[in-house]
Amino acid sequence: MFSVLIFTVGLVKAQNTLFTLMPSKETNISFVNKVIETDSLHIMNYEYLYNGSGVGIADFNGDGLSDIFFSSNSGDNKLYLNKGNFKFDDITNKAGVKGNGTWATGVSVVDINGDGLPDIYVCHSGKFPDDKLKNELFINLGLKAGQPVFKEMATAYGLDAVGTQSTQAAFFDYDNDGDLDMFLLNHSNQTYKPFLNTRKTRATPNMKFGNRLFRNDSKDGKPAFVDVTLSSGIINNALNFGLSVTVSDINNDGWPDVYTSSDYTEQDCLYINNKNGTFSERIRHSLKHISKYSMGADIADYNNDSRPDIVTLDMLPEDNRRQKLLKGADEYDQYHLLLDSGYYKQQMRNMLHLNEGTAEDGYLRFSEIGQLAGVSNTDWSWAPLFADFDNDGWKDLFISNGYLRDFTDMDFLKYTVSNAQKESLKQGNLKFQTFDLVKKMPSNQISNYIFSNNRNLTFTNKTIDWGISAPSVSNGSAYADLDNDGDLDLIICTINAPVMVYKNNAEQSKSNYLKIKLVGSGLNTEALGAKIYIKSAENSQYQEKYVVRGYQSSVDPINCFGLGSQNKADRVRVVWPDGKESLLQNVKSNQMLTIRYEEAKIIKNDVIAKKPVFTDVTLQSHLQYKHVENEFIDFKGETLLPYELSKFGPAMAKADVNKDGLEDVFIGGAIGQPGKLFIAQKDGSFNVADSKCWEEDAQSEDVNAVFFDANGDGSVDLWVVSGGNEYDDGAPEYQDRLYFNDGKGNFSKAKGALPKMLSSKQAISTGDFDNDGKIDVFVGGMSKPGSFPLCSKSFLLKNETANGIVKFTDITKELAPELEYPGMVVTALWQDLNKDGYPELLIGGDWMPLMIFKNSKGSLKQDEDAGLKNTEGMWSKISAMDVNGDGKMDFVVGNCGINNQYKTTQEQPMTIFADDFNKDGVLDPIMCYYIQGKNYPMASRDELLDQMVQFKKKFLNYRSYAEVSIDQLFTPEQIDKSQKFYCKQLQSLILINDGNGKFSVKPLSVEAQFSRVWGIVIDDFDKDGIKDILLSGNFYPYRVQLGQADASLGLLLTGDGKGNFKAVSPYESGLYIDGDVRNMLEINGPSKRIIVVKNNDEAQVIKVNN
Repeated sequence: MFSVLIFTVGLVKAQNTLFTLMPSKETNISFVNKVIETDSLHIMNYEYLYNGSGVGIADFNGDGLSDIFFSSNSGDNKLYLNKGNFKFDDITNKAGVKGNGTWATGVSVVDINGDGLPDIYVCHSGKFPDDKLKNELFINLGLKAGQPVFKEMATAYGLDAVGTQSTQAAFFDYDNDGDLDMFLLNHSNQTYKPFLNTRKTRATPNMKFGNRLFRNDSKDGKPAFVDVTLSSGIINNALNFGLSVTVSDINNDGWPDVYTSSDYTEQDCLYINNKNGTFSERIRHSLKHISKYSMGADIADYNNDSRPDIVTLDMLPEDNRRQKLLKGADEYDQYHLLLDSGYYKQQMRNMLHLNEGTAEDGYLRFSEIGQLAGVSNTDWSWAPLFADFDNDGWKDLFISNGYLRDFTDMDFLKYTVSNAQKESLKQGNLKFQTFDLVKKMPSNQISNYIFSNNRNLTFTNKTIDWGISAPSVSNGSAYADLDNDGDLDLIICTINAPVMVYKNNAEQSKSNYLKIKLVGSGLNTEALGAKIYIKSAENSQYQEKYVVRGYQSSVDPINCFGLGSQNKADRVRVVWPDGKESLLQNVKSNQMLTIRYEEAKIIKNDVIAKKPVFTDVTLQSHLQYKHVENEFIDFKGETLLPYELSKFGPAMAKADVNKDGLEDVFIGGAIGQPGKLFIAQKDGSFNVADSKCWEEDAQSEDVNAVFFDANGDGSVDLWVVSGGNEYDDGAPEYQDRLYFNDGKGNFSKAKGALPKMLSSKQAISTGDFDNDGKIDVFVGGMSKPGSFPLCSKSFLLKNETANGIVKFTDITKELAPELEYPGMVVTALWQDLNKDGYPELLIGGDWMPLMIFKNSKGSLKQDEDAGLKNTEGMWSKISAMDVNGDGKMDFVVGNCGINNQYKTTQEQPMTIFADDFNKDGVLDPIMCYYIQGKNYPMASRDELLDQMVQFKKKFLNYRSYAEVSIDQLFTPEQIDKSQKFYCKQLQSLILINDGNGKFSVKPLSVEAQFSRVWGIVIDDFDKDGIKDILLSGNFYPYRVQLGQADASLGLLLTGDGKGNFKAVSPYESGLYIDGDVRNMLEINGPSKRIIVVKNNDEAQVIKVNN
């Protein structure tokens, strides 16, 4: 009775989840992809041994049910015929598809000969002689005794690719001639050494290991594929470790493009179709960084804006223990050596590249937001699949996961291997990479992942809730509606265990769906490359018809759309590969809709191009300035810094310096680079002014600047803030500088006007804080050089100019003692909040809260009741704006954003514990953040030991450190004694003023959280009479293990006058501001210009249209 009760409860629980794992005894699918390791075959002598098998879905016998084909690494392939109700028959032998006995990998299902019957292309790789290593093409000959029969014909078609190490093939019509061509993804089997003969290897074609492109030249029913790799622009060499190939018309020009992922440090490739039979590789123009060990990939429109997005997978774990077991020493030197050797910016994590459209220069732009979306850390992952699994009208994301033996484990690599090598040498044996050593590798079965689309660019992990948390070693995967109930089931390949078939129970939620079967023409009967657009009352959706997706697999060729609560689609539009269209209105839900090419028409769509709000006019402006950062690596002196402090420039300020009615621009330089003054011309361009007076101060780092009338002569003078982290505290190069204007735009350096200010600073704001008619200055101290996160002194400087003698006096201690050391101040702004003539001061910065200092007739004191508690963040810009039109000044404040590894809340803040923990006279900043509810140090074991060598005795190996939280790293007494610096709020936001001295926090939209915000401009950009917000940012100097924050392309937020703002995408606004932005100003003139300065990069000039 008790056991029956347990079974019943378990059954109920399974039925309540979205997916149910079907027992193999019930489905009759008993296939196991066996990987048998021996002394002659193991991971040490074939690195892709554990990469797994693939799966392909199609209705092979034409009965309306999706059948399943599995490739097999070491045994026979398997073909299972769907008999309905999740029952399958193994017809492999009768069908003739068991394979040639070599290592089968990727599966591509395609009707290659245009007879309406799906064929199967199977890739092969492994340790075999070249003449034995051949890919296979199983041609579907139709039914015999009610079952499909196949004939292997790869050689006849010219597609056997003898001797290649192949991973996957993708069929597509790249030249738009009506037949299907083939991209063949291969991989090298050579030991990878990234710095050995790299240039020579890249320049040498290699047909065994390099990727290849085959053009379909079949005529009159006679198959013929021609290798056009070397004339097509496809990169072909032995530095290739291809793991996935995905096809999509990613720039929406009517021609299919190709994305390939590559393992190790060789880069992925984005091939843009040139429409003339060739491709151009454009990844560096379009993607700011990529996955390091790229595995599977998928391309689909996940945010329903009709633009395909890209997801690639890597190996970064979700939990702290696994992360610490994989992470070794700091990788700064290795990373930059790779960049110098021609490799690209890569991080070990999943990447989600949001398609932001095509910029004026003709290149696609993407924002990588995988961390913000919550899908960056899924461990050793293989197949990503975008699909609407719950039929709510938004694509979710499935990720297969697992690896048979973990040879990235640092303990294994550093200690187990080393010990084995020593033992082997003792016995006089140089061969230590044996099967016995392999068996010592840790083996982890881990869960697959599935994420629900939150409809706001982010996902929620639903792995447990949706019922797919069974641990496994999974790889190739596909989706299909196996039981024709309108939802997508999952088929997942595993190693040394039965494949996993998950039944989708979405039909129980009564969500509606629409399935679409496209019938093409000629040699493209499945209409590969067609585009389907569906509009309903709830949303618009877009899918492309390509079946090779994820990893080594092909999904069901029937396109399935969830409609949520809608019982009809208002419009279904199909754009066929040749540009013809089919249009259907008011289509009922919950049916399979067949749409045929023969009914398509040529439809003229008169699209009126909307004039963008912004246009890049950098070249026309003649504002030619490139900030050149001096060579300095902060991490060499301060081992545990989370980011470099020497890269916070350049400075920029604007004013009409020569009184011609046009605003001019000063841009500061890095150490060794003098600043420049650009004089505005009536035609909107700029001329460079004489720069001799800046040259003598070129050894200072210009991080901020402001024009104001310092001496009361009616002309604007220039104050330049000196910052950075290159010099020791107290160095004369940290002294700020004041330059007097003669009224004609000629400047000379003031002598003796400023007090000693010999430490690093960042923020500056001017205002008459004591209401005496003279402009005073606040300068915010940044990090104390060599002592992060301790702050340098900040300065409240009273303008005591008299009798022609300019003098600024430090009165901080007397009138604003709390302002001396408030934190690492990055941004500041004077604003008279109570309209008494005495402005208040609002400041923010790194690892400190936003703070308002109330002004009592020239005396400043922090306002503890302003509503700004728990706002500790990484604030970089404050701008004043009455966002809701109530006459009270609000503030728009830029922060570091939430597209990071670290997630923080008031209850679980990011924290730096700072003290000289090991008593060696050096401050130890231990940065921590919460992972799955516990507070862990960010530093890897090796990074920690570099700072505090004494821990070597405590943490003898990586495993001993892998689960150490901050409470276990130090004693309670040490933690209590340490100084603590917090980040509790990372979102850029608006401070809403209630008029009574209190502010409430309102985060900006998710698009504003892509990266750190450094530039804010307030104006009515869309000319509707209501002020809007323009943002720009990014931050590149993070530690290598975190990677650069580069997802921002600038953002226009249009206001409604009530305090609400709507994000306008770059492809709508025309705004593309990439790079490591540090400041942005609006210049008034004949037409408005936006000037953007960037660290170690060219300045950018943008025209505001209208």
